Amino acid sequence: MPMHGSILVLAPEGRDAEVIGSVLAEIGLATQPCADLPELCRGLGDDVGALVLSEGVLTDIEPLTAWLEAQPRWSDLPIVILTSRRSRQAGRGRQAFFQLLGNVTLLDRPLHREALQSAAQAALRSRERQYRTRSHLQEITQASSRLEERVAERTQALQAEMADRRRAEEQLHQAQKMEALGQLTGGVAHDFNNLLQGIVSCLAVLAPTVPDGTPRELFEAANRSIERGARLTQSLLSFARRQTLMPEPTDLGELLTGMSSLLERSLGGQISVTIQVPPGLPAALIDRAQLESAILNLAINARDAMPGGGRLSLTASVAQIGGGETGRSVTGPAELRPGTYVAIRVADTGTGIDPAVLPHVFEPFFTTKPLDKGSGLGLSMVQGMATQSGGGVHIDSSLGGGTAITLYLPSVAAVTGPPARLTADVERGEGRTVLLVEDDAIVRMGTMALLESQGHQVIEADSGETALALLQDGAEIDALVTDFAMPGMNGAEVVRTVRTLRPGLPALIVTGYADTPDLGEAVRLLRKPFSPNQIAEQLAAMLAE
Repeated sequence: MPMHGSILVLAPEGRDAEVIGSVLAEIGLATQPCADLPELCRGLGDDVGALVLSEGVLTDIEPLTAWLEAQPRWSDLPIVILTSRRSRQAGRGRQAFFQLLGNVTLLDRPLHREALQSAAQAALRSRERQYRTRSHLQEITQASSRLEERVAERTQALQAEMADRRRAEEQLHQAQKMEALGQLTGGVAHDFNNLLQGIVSCLAVLAPTVPDGTPRELFEAANRSIERGARLTQSLLSFARRQTLMPEPTDLGELLTGMSSLLERSLGGQISVTIQVPPGLPAALIDRAQLESAILNLAINARDAMPGGGRLSLTASVAQIGGGETGRSVTGPAELRPGTYVAIRVADTGTGIDPAVLPHVFEPFFTTKPLDKGSGLGLSMVQGMATQSGGGVHIDSSLGGGTAITLYLPSVAAVTGPPARLTADVERGEGRTVLLVEDDAIVRMGTMALLESQGHQVIEADSGETALALLQDGAEIDALVTDFAMPGMNGAEVVRTVRTLRPGLPALIVTGYADTPDLGEAVRLLRKPFSPNQIAEQLAAMLAE
């Protein structure tokens, strides 16, 4: 096995250094003679394999012992000391002195070739083992370092996983809480809509008989209260995401421009309004009435945040979620899928929102306004409308820095034109027969009276099963008007089953909130509470088809 490391030789007596070098060279060992102890100390290093020293040079050994004591833990440099039997016998107390040098081998003079060569080889073999120990220690250190890095990486990954899990659990808890609130709110709103519908229908029938003066004023006040109640139920249903949306391609430029005068009147003279819509903006696929209500809601919130006046800006743009060729790539709400959206940014210069409050602003019934100034449903309604439409909402705000709320809405290529609307002045019915299916007795009575006041003949049924029995008994009808949410058969099932008996029969589903399935045939929808003109328009359109 080849030996590594040179041997430093300090033997200044006569030709001892030359002879030692020649003897060791015979077996392939390299030596380096040194003139004195300081030169030897300068040549010391980890690459030195051994030392061969004459005992006579060991007078001032402090520099040598200092280097030996400073060796790394793996190193114990072998030293061969050339001595004489006489000096050893005379100075047995020098054993303690030699121990200061550590790994020492004593070699008596006169030197024998084989003994010197054997001692040098043994010293280098000892040094080789030290080198291997050093290599193993380095490998262990590197492995330990890699292990620590991996442990740190895994610890970081586990911490990230735990944080993600906590966020997911919090989101799930929040979603479950909101779902439970949504179910409760949706049910309350549906029942409230039925109550309002009964009042609306009865008041509409009584309207011609109310005299002018105080009775008429009270009558109009009741109607205004019904309108307020209807807006409240729409807010509840928007939060619950259970209102019936009627999305249509909507030109945002035309919509926002058309709302400018309404916004200016609502905000007062101290707040300036700017509207910016770029040309060629895609249309938004949205329920127009719901979007107008949401924008007005945001504007009123902005007004309340600017009691001393300020600026309100409404800006529409294309937002590309997840990157794309057109529009600006943005990071929208977490619920948004990648794609192209149209965004409406409503920004004010108001007081802003406290960071501690910001996470709660979309929660239902949460408000920082006085008790008589807000229901706490405004922003939750906006979020519910946007989310149910396939979009989302993002809010940026800081104390003293104003608030910006961005609505992300699904986009479509273009607007084909303004939707056709029937005139509110609808002709009275001409002896048409309508089958009215409604499980709520008060609503059924009021709606029946309303339809009869418009000239129709009404056959009433309190359930889908009763309606089918009437048709099977031979009842002749021209149109079907049915509530959606009923025990037993719902309105969609009623329409589907009735059309097996009367194919193509005009049908109108009246709903407080429920989404109706696609029946594959024309079915008109009407929200509760509806006005007399609204149901008259729907019936006129159905019967004219």
